Amino acid sequence: MTALQLEWLELEAPADDLDEPRLTRIARYVHAANRVTQAHWGDDSHDTTVDEIVASLRHPDDEVTRRFLVVESGRDVGRAIASINAEEGSRIAYVSAWVVPEERGRGIGRAMAERLEQIGRELGATTLQSWVDHRPPAEGDEAKPAVSGHGAIALDAPARLATSLGYTLEQIDRISELDVESARADLERHRADALAHAGEDYETRAWQGPTPPELLDAMATLHGRMVTDAPAAGLDVDDERWDAARVQRLEAELTEAGQTLLQAVAIHRASGEAVAFTVLVLPAPGRPAFQEDTLVHAEHRGHRLGMLVKAENLLQLGRLHPDRTRVITWNASENRPMLAVNEALGFVAVGAEGAWQKRLGDGAKP
Repeated sequence: MTALQLEWLELEAPADDLDEPRLTRIARYVHAANRVTQAHWGDDSHDTTVDEIVASLRHPDDEVTRRFLVVESGRDVGRAIASINAEEGSRIAYVSAWVVPEERGRGIGRAMAERLEQIGRELGATTLQSWVDHRPPAEGDEAKPAVSGHGAIALDAPARLATSLGYTLEQIDRISELDVESARADLERHRADALAHAGEDYETRAWQGPTPPELLDAMATLHGRMVTDAPAAGLDVDDERWDAARVQRLEAELTEAGQTLLQAVAIHRASGEAVAFTVLVLPAPGRPAFQEDTLVHAEHRGHRLGMLVKAENLLQLGRLHPDRTRVITWNASENRPMLAVNEALGFVAVGAEGAWQKRLGDGAKP
Protein backbone atom coordinates (compact mmCIF):
# COMPACT_ATOMS: atom_id res chain seq x y z
CA MET A 1 0.00 0.00 0.00
CA THR A 2 1.32 3.45 -0.91
CA ALA A 3 2.21 5.54 2.13
CA LEU A 4 -0.17 8.39 2.82
CA GLN A 5 1.11 11.84 1.94
CA LEU A 6 -1.16 14.18 3.83
CA GLU A 7 -0.85 17.95 3.62
CA TRP A 8 -2.01 19.88 6.68
CA LEU A 9 -3.22 23.36 5.75
CA GLU A 10 -3.78 25.43 8.88
CA LEU A 11 -6.60 27.94 8.98
CA GLU A 12 -5.85 31.57 9.80
CA ALA A 13 -8.17 34.45 10.61
CA PRO A 14 -8.88 36.52 7.47
CA ALA A 15 -7.35 39.98 7.53
CA ASP A 16 -10.65 41.33 6.19
CA ASP A 17 -13.69 40.23 4.19
CA LEU A 18 -11.65 40.37 0.96
CA ASP A 19 -8.88 38.02 2.12
CA GLU A 20 -9.66 35.47 -0.58
CA PRO A 21 -6.87 32.91 0.05
CA ARG A 22 -7.73 32.45 3.74
CA LEU A 23 -11.48 32.58 3.17
CA THR A 24 -11.25 30.01 0.39
CA ARG A 25 -9.36 27.60 2.65
CA ILE A 26 -11.97 28.11 5.38
CA ALA A 27 -14.77 27.42 2.87
CA ARG A 28 -13.07 24.17 1.82
CA TYR A 29 -12.70 23.19 5.49
CA VAL A 30 -16.40 23.88 6.12
CA HIS A 31 -17.40 21.87 3.06
CA ALA A 32 -15.35 18.88 4.25
CA ALA A 33 -16.82 19.11 7.77
CA ASN A 34 -20.37 19.30 6.48
CA ARG A 35 -19.93 16.26 4.26
CA VAL A 36 -19.12 14.32 7.43
CA THR A 37 -22.08 15.57 9.49
CA GLN A 38 -24.53 15.18 6.61
CA ALA A 39 -23.39 11.58 6.04
CA HIS A 40 -23.96 10.78 9.72
CA TRP A 41 -27.22 12.65 10.31
CA GLY A 42 -28.79 12.50 6.87
CA ASP A 43 -29.49 16.23 6.70
CA ASP A 44 -27.83 19.62 7.25
CA SER A 45 -28.98 20.02 10.86
CA HIS A 46 -25.43 19.87 12.25
CA ASP A 47 -23.73 21.88 9.52
CA THR A 48 -21.31 24.67 10.32
CA THR A 49 -20.75 27.87 8.31
CA VAL A 50 -17.86 29.99 7.14
CA ASP A 51 -19.04 32.80 9.42
CA GLU A 52 -18.91 30.50 12.45
CA ILE A 53 -15.33 29.44 11.73
CA VAL A 54 -14.19 33.00 10.97
CA ALA A 55 -15.68 34.22 14.24
CA SER A 56 -13.86 31.47 16.14
CA LEU A 57 -10.54 32.33 14.48
CA ARG A 58 -10.98 36.02 15.31
CA HIS A 59 -11.64 35.34 19.00
CA PRO A 60 -8.58 33.47 20.32
CA ASP A 61 -8.61 35.02 23.81
CA ASP A 62 -9.87 32.08 25.83
CA GLU A 63 -8.82 29.03 23.81
CA VAL A 64 -5.76 28.18 21.73
CA THR A 65 -7.30 26.38 18.76
CA ARG A 66 -5.56 25.02 15.69
CA ARG A 67 -7.76 24.02 12.75
CA PHE A 68 -6.52 22.19 9.66
CA LEU A 69 -7.83 21.28 6.24
CA VAL A 70 -6.25 17.91 5.43
CA VAL A 71 -5.42 17.28 1.76
CA GLU A 72 -4.12 14.29 -0.17
CA SER A 73 -3.08 14.57 -3.83
CA GLY A 74 -5.10 17.75 -4.25
CA ARG A 75 -8.26 16.27 -2.66
CA ASP A 76 -9.74 17.58 0.57
CA VAL A 77 -9.95 14.41 2.65
CA GLY A 78 -10.70 15.71 6.14
CA ARG A 79 -10.57 18.38 8.77
CA ALA A 80 -8.75 18.36 12.11
CA ILE A 81 -8.91 20.38 15.34
CA ALA A 82 -6.72 20.62 18.43
CA SER A 83 -7.72 23.06 21.16
CA ILE A 84 -6.70 23.85 24.74
CA ASN A 85 -7.84 26.38 27.30
CA ALA A 86 -5.65 29.50 27.09
CA GLU A 87 -5.30 29.77 30.86
CA GLU A 88 -1.91 28.96 32.33
CA GLY A 89 -1.72 25.43 33.67
CA SER A 90 -4.33 23.96 31.33
CA ARG A 91 -3.55 20.34 30.53
CA ILE A 92 -6.54 19.01 28.59
CA ALA A 93 -6.66 19.30 24.80
CA TYR A 94 -9.76 18.65 22.72
CA VAL A 95 -8.93 16.85 19.46
CA SER A 96 -11.13 15.91 16.53
CA ALA A 97 -10.32 14.15 13.25
CA TRP A 98 -13.02 13.86 10.58
CA VAL A 99 -12.54 12.04 7.28
CA VAL A 100 -14.94 12.64 4.37
CA PRO A 101 -17.00 9.50 3.62
CA GLU A 102 -15.46 8.49 0.29
CA GLU A 103 -11.91 8.57 1.68
CA ARG A 104 -12.45 6.26 4.64
CA GLY A 105 -10.89 2.85 5.11
CA ARG A 106 -7.39 3.85 3.97
CA GLY A 107 -5.84 4.82 7.32
CA ILE A 108 -6.38 8.58 7.01
CA GLY A 109 -8.29 8.80 10.29
CA ARG A 110 -5.53 6.99 12.17
CA ALA A 111 -2.83 9.17 10.62
CA MET A 112 -4.77 12.31 11.52
CA ALA A 113 -5.36 11.15 15.10
CA GLU A 114 -1.66 10.37 15.57
CA ARG A 115 -0.67 13.78 14.25
CA LEU A 116 -3.22 15.45 16.54
CA GLU A 117 -1.71 13.67 19.53
CA GLN A 118 1.63 15.24 18.64
CA ILE A 119 0.00 18.66 18.31
CA GLY A 120 -1.75 18.17 21.64
CA ARG A 121 1.61 17.51 23.28
CA GLU A 122 3.01 20.64 21.64
CA LEU A 123 0.16 22.60 23.20
CA GLY A 124 1.22 21.29 26.62
CA ALA A 125 -1.55 18.73 27.09
CA THR A 126 -1.23 15.72 29.36
CA THR A 127 -4.74 14.51 28.50
CA LEU A 128 -6.56 14.34 25.17
CA GLN A 129 -10.35 14.28 24.91
CA SER A 130 -12.55 13.81 21.87
CA TRP A 131 -16.34 13.91 21.47
CA VAL A 132 -17.53 11.64 18.67
CA ASP A 133 -21.00 11.02 17.19
CA HIS A 134 -22.07 7.38 17.31
CA ARG A 135 -25.20 5.28 16.94
CA PRO A 136 -26.85 3.73 19.96
CA PRO A 137 -26.54 -0.07 19.66
CA ALA A 138 -29.34 -1.66 17.67
CA GLU A 139 -30.43 -5.26 18.03
CA GLY A 140 -27.56 -7.51 16.99
CA ASP A 141 -24.90 -4.78 17.29
CA GLU A 142 -21.81 -5.29 19.37
CA ALA A 143 -22.01 -2.64 22.08
CA LYS A 144 -19.32 -0.52 23.73
CA PRO A 145 -20.37 0.58 27.24
CA ALA A 146 -19.02 3.69 28.91
CA VAL A 147 -16.63 3.25 31.81
CA SER A 148 -19.10 5.27 33.89
CA GLY A 149 -21.58 2.39 33.61
CA HIS A 150 -24.18 4.68 32.06
CA GLY A 151 -25.08 4.09 28.42
CA ALA A 152 -23.49 2.31 25.48
CA ILE A 153 -22.74 2.93 21.81
CA ALA A 154 -22.51 0.64 18.82
CA LEU A 155 -18.95 -0.57 18.39
CA ASP A 156 -18.53 1.22 15.07
CA ALA A 157 -15.38 2.13 13.12
CA PRO A 158 -14.67 5.34 15.10
CA ALA A 159 -15.05 3.44 18.38
CA ARG A 160 -12.67 0.70 17.22
CA LEU A 161 -10.13 3.30 16.08
CA ALA A 162 -10.29 5.26 19.34
CA THR A 163 -9.89 2.08 21.39
CA SER A 164 -6.90 0.95 19.32
CA LEU A 165 -5.25 4.33 19.88
CA GLY A 166 -5.49 4.02 23.66
CA TYR A 167 -8.59 6.12 24.28
CA THR A 168 -11.13 5.14 26.94
CA LEU A 169 -14.87 5.74 26.55
CA GLU A 170 -15.48 7.65 29.78
CA GLN A 171 -18.96 9.03 29.20
CA ILE A 172 -21.86 8.96 26.75
CA ASP A 173 -24.11 11.90 26.04
CA ARG A 174 -27.64 11.24 24.88
CA ILE A 175 -28.47 13.43 21.88
CA SER A 176 -32.16 14.36 21.96
CA GLU A 177 -34.52 16.32 19.76
CA LEU A 178 -37.69 18.27 20.53
CA ASP A 179 -40.53 18.78 18.08
CA VAL A 180 -41.34 22.34 19.15
CA GLU A 181 -44.81 22.40 17.61
CA SER A 182 -45.88 19.24 19.42
CA ALA A 183 -44.46 20.50 22.72
CA ARG A 184 -45.84 24.03 22.50
CA ALA A 185 -49.25 23.31 24.02
CA ASP A 186 -47.74 22.01 27.27
CA LEU A 187 -45.02 24.62 27.82
CA GLU A 188 -47.18 27.08 29.76
CA ARG A 189 -48.31 24.25 32.05
CA HIS A 190 -44.71 23.11 32.63
CA ARG A 191 -43.68 26.66 33.42
CA ALA A 192 -46.60 27.24 35.79
CA ASP A 193 -46.04 23.95 37.62
CA ALA A 194 -42.33 24.66 38.04
CA LEU A 195 -42.96 28.22 39.20
CA ALA A 196 -45.48 27.00 41.77
CA HIS A 197 -42.95 24.47 43.04
CA ALA A 198 -40.21 27.11 43.25
CA GLY A 199 -42.50 29.37 45.26
CA GLU A 200 -42.08 33.05 46.01
CA ASP A 201 -38.31 32.77 46.47
CA TYR A 202 -37.59 32.82 42.71
CA GLU A 203 -38.55 34.71 39.58
CA THR A 204 -37.56 34.31 35.93
CA ARG A 205 -36.06 36.62 33.37
CA ALA A 206 -35.50 35.91 29.68
CA TRP A 207 -33.90 37.85 26.85
CA GLN A 208 -32.54 37.65 23.33
CA GLY A 209 -29.01 38.76 22.55
CA PRO A 210 -26.27 39.91 24.94
CA THR A 211 -26.64 39.48 28.69
CA PRO A 212 -27.87 42.63 30.47
CA PRO A 213 -25.00 44.35 32.31
CA GLU A 214 -26.51 43.81 35.75
CA LEU A 215 -26.52 40.01 35.21
CA LEU A 216 -23.03 39.60 33.76
CA ASP A 217 -21.26 38.76 37.01
CA ALA A 218 -23.86 36.18 38.00
CA MET A 219 -23.76 34.61 34.53
CA ALA A 220 -19.98 34.42 34.73
CA THR A 221 -20.30 32.53 38.03
CA LEU A 222 -22.80 30.10 36.53
CA HIS A 223 -20.64 29.50 33.42
CA GLY A 224 -17.69 28.80 35.69
CA ARG A 225 -19.68 26.26 37.68
CA MET A 226 -20.49 24.34 34.47
CA VAL A 227 -16.94 22.97 34.68
CA THR A 228 -17.20 21.76 38.27
CA ASP A 229 -20.92 20.99 38.69
CA ALA A 230 -21.85 19.26 35.43
CA PRO A 231 -21.51 15.43 35.47
CA ALA A 232 -18.06 14.52 34.13
CA ALA A 233 -17.79 10.78 34.89
CA GLY A 234 -14.07 9.95 34.72
CA LEU A 235 -13.12 12.86 32.46
CA ASP A 236 -10.30 15.11 33.61
CA VAL A 237 -11.34 18.75 33.98
CA ASP A 238 -9.34 21.98 33.73
CA ASP A 239 -10.40 24.89 35.91
CA GLU A 240 -11.81 27.83 33.98
CA ARG A 241 -11.89 31.40 35.24
CA TRP A 242 -14.97 33.29 34.12
CA ASP A 243 -15.71 36.96 34.56
CA ALA A 244 -18.06 39.45 32.94
CA ALA A 245 -15.57 40.18 30.16
CA ARG A 246 -15.34 36.51 29.21
CA VAL A 247 -19.13 36.24 28.98
CA GLN A 248 -19.13 39.28 26.69
CA ARG A 249 -16.38 37.79 24.51
CA LEU A 250 -18.31 34.55 24.10
CA GLU A 251 -21.51 36.36 23.19
CA ALA A 252 -19.69 38.64 20.75
CA GLU A 253 -18.19 35.61 18.98
CA LEU A 254 -21.58 33.94 18.63
CA THR A 255 -23.13 37.14 17.30
CA GLU A 256 -20.36 37.60 14.74
CA ALA A 257 -20.93 33.98 13.70
CA GLY A 258 -24.48 34.87 12.71
CA GLN A 259 -26.01 33.04 15.66
CA THR A 260 -28.79 34.33 17.89
CA LEU A 261 -28.77 33.78 21.65
CA LEU A 262 -31.88 33.19 23.73
CA GLN A 263 -31.27 32.97 27.47
CA ALA A 264 -33.37 32.52 30.58
CA VAL A 265 -32.42 32.66 34.25
CA ALA A 266 -34.01 32.04 37.61
CA ILE A 267 -33.30 34.84 40.07
CA HIS A 268 -33.23 34.29 43.81
CA ARG A 269 -35.32 37.19 45.11
CA ALA A 270 -33.60 37.50 48.48
CA SER A 271 -30.09 37.85 47.05
CA GLY A 272 -30.94 39.20 43.60
CA GLU A 273 -28.57 36.65 42.10
CA ALA A 274 -29.17 34.49 39.02
CA VAL A 275 -28.94 30.93 40.33
CA ALA A 276 -30.02 28.90 37.27
CA PHE A 277 -29.62 29.51 33.55
CA THR A 278 -30.18 27.98 30.15
CA VAL A 279 -29.04 28.98 26.67
CA LEU A 280 -30.52 28.36 23.23
CA VAL A 281 -28.29 29.08 20.22
CA LEU A 282 -30.01 29.70 16.90
CA PRO A 283 -27.78 29.31 13.83
CA ALA A 284 -28.82 30.24 10.28
CA PRO A 285 -32.57 30.24 9.54
CA GLY A 286 -33.94 26.85 8.57
CA ARG A 287 -31.67 24.93 10.93
CA PRO A 288 -32.61 23.60 14.38
CA ALA A 289 -32.03 25.55 17.55
CA PHE A 290 -29.41 24.07 19.87
CA GLN A 291 -30.01 23.76 23.58
CA GLU A 292 -26.59 24.46 25.03
CA ASP A 293 -25.62 24.95 28.68
CA THR A 294 -28.18 24.54 31.43
CA LEU A 295 -27.19 24.68 35.09
CA VAL A 296 -28.82 25.05 38.48
CA HIS A 297 -26.50 26.27 41.22
CA ALA A 298 -25.89 23.37 43.63
CA GLU A 299 -27.25 25.36 46.60
CA HIS A 300 -30.57 25.94 44.81
CA ARG A 301 -31.39 22.49 43.49
CA GLY A 302 -34.60 20.68 44.35
CA HIS A 303 -36.88 23.60 43.38
CA ARG A 304 -37.52 22.58 39.74
CA LEU A 305 -35.50 25.53 38.51
CA GLY A 306 -34.12 23.49 35.61
CA MET A 307 -37.63 22.92 34.27
CA LEU A 308 -38.54 26.54 35.00
CA VAL A 309 -35.75 28.13 32.96
CA LYS A 310 -36.03 25.63 30.10
CA ALA A 311 -39.79 26.11 29.74
CA GLU A 312 -39.34 29.89 29.94
CA ASN A 313 -36.74 29.87 27.20
CA LEU A 314 -38.75 27.57 24.93
CA LEU A 315 -41.74 29.88 25.31
CA GLN A 316 -39.47 32.75 24.32
CA LEU A 317 -38.34 30.75 21.30
CA GLY A 318 -41.95 30.30 20.22
CA ARG A 319 -42.72 34.01 20.59
CA LEU A 320 -39.66 35.34 18.80
CA HIS A 321 -38.82 32.55 16.34
CA PRO A 322 -41.95 30.54 15.53
CA ASP A 323 -40.22 29.16 12.43
CA ARG A 324 -37.83 27.06 14.55
CA THR A 325 -39.50 23.66 14.73
CA ARG A 326 -36.65 21.57 16.19
CA VAL A 327 -34.36 21.84 19.20
CA ILE A 328 -31.36 19.53 19.66
CA THR A 329 -29.56 18.99 22.95
CA TRP A 330 -26.93 16.81 24.68
CA ASN A 331 -27.03 15.34 28.19
CA ALA A 332 -24.76 13.00 30.08
CA SER A 333 -26.41 9.58 30.34
CA GLU A 334 -25.99 9.64 34.13
CA ASN A 335 -27.63 13.06 34.48
CA ARG A 336 -31.08 11.71 35.30
CA PRO A 337 -32.47 14.95 36.79
CA MET A 338 -31.89 16.90 33.56
CA LEU A 339 -32.89 13.99 31.34
CA ALA A 340 -36.16 13.77 33.28
CA VAL A 341 -36.80 17.47 32.59
CA ASN A 342 -36.14 17.00 28.89
CA GLU A 343 -38.29 13.88 28.65
CA ALA A 344 -41.17 15.71 30.33
CA LEU A 345 -40.81 18.55 27.81
CA GLY A 346 -41.00 16.05 24.94
CA PHE A 347 -37.38 15.50 23.91
CA VAL A 348 -36.69 12.08 22.38
CA ALA A 349 -33.34 10.35 21.92
CA VAL A 350 -31.93 10.50 18.38
CA GLY A 351 -28.27 9.63 18.83
CA ALA A 352 -25.28 9.29 21.11
CA GLU A 353 -22.02 11.14 21.55
CA GLY A 354 -19.03 9.41 23.10
CA ALA A 355 -16.58 11.28 25.32
CA TRP A 356 -13.20 9.60 24.76
CA GLN A 357 -10.09 10.27 26.83
CA LYS A 358 -6.40 9.42 26.61
CA ARG A 359 -3.88 10.36 29.29
CA LEU A 360 -0.47 11.07 27.80
CA GLY A 361 1.80 11.14 30.82
CA ASP A 362 4.14 14.02 31.50
CA GLY A 363 2.93 16.09 28.51
CA ALA A 364 6.44 17.42 27.89
CA LYS A 365 6.67 19.34 24.67
CA PRO A 366 8.80 17.53 22.07
